[in-house]
Amino acid sequence: MPGIEIVFLFILFLCWGSFLNVVAYRLIFRAHLSTRSFCPHCRKQLWWRDLIPLVSYAILRGKCRFCNHRISPLYPIIELLTAGSLTALICTVQPHYIPAYFIFFSALIVATRTDLESFLISRLTSLFLAPVGVLLSALGLLPITVTESILSALLGYLFLYATAQVFYWVYGKEGVGEGDFDLIACIGAFAGALGIWSALFVGSLLGSLVGIIYYMAYRPSSPIVMPFGPFLACGAMLSVLLRTYVSSILHFF
Repeated sequence: MPGIEIVFLFILFLCWGSFLNVVAYRLIFRAHLSTRSFCPHCRKQLWWRDLIPLVSYAILRGKCRFCNHRISPLYPIIELLTAGSLTALICTVQPHYIPAYFIFFSALIVATRTDLESFLISRLTSLFLAPVGVLLSALGLLPITVTESILSALLGYLFLYATAQVFYWVYGKEGVGEGDFDLIACIGAFAGALGIWSALFVGSLLGSLVGIIYYMAYRPSSPIVMPFGPFLACGAMLSVLLRTYVSSILHFF
């Protein structure tokens, strides 16, 4: 794909990432999507030039124009994540599968944003989307069979549920949230067994790495609590983008 087309796609998906930020915020705080964008602190409506992805955040130096309150860095992070992952999707995945994976990636990104901000994952972007994955696989719009889609969704959910129950029995506290059960079911429905394996493996690896780095940097006096959903989402997206290579490696072993 020519470089100019990649740049155009990246800019287009930055705008889509800005929209996903809005969806995530309003899922958490139950605001209507038709409401104009506003500062969550002073509640003033934002000007159009304050809504340009990445650029507005940089110009405003991460602060609201009206009340000077700090704007969450999640806004540019999600915009960059959306632009990077969806551009990579267009460049690596067969065109036949792109619409289904576009829906999947968008849902994962919204779930990532809501989990990072409030430790919540809406079922609209996880469990309720799993039947859509099953339907798309049945229509041949995903590279997995409908049987694999259904079984992977069920097994993924049950595996994390059982893991959470064992953790609670051993430690007397929750180690995995219910939203993660729903998210892994959605991942299984769209990405199959390979997606579940990748999500759990990469998610656990990244989560452990981030936890170790955070502990070494800040030396917290109490145990740190991190959302697991973003790491699961990262592993799931990598499984889609690297599906051919991962499949070859697994076949080798």
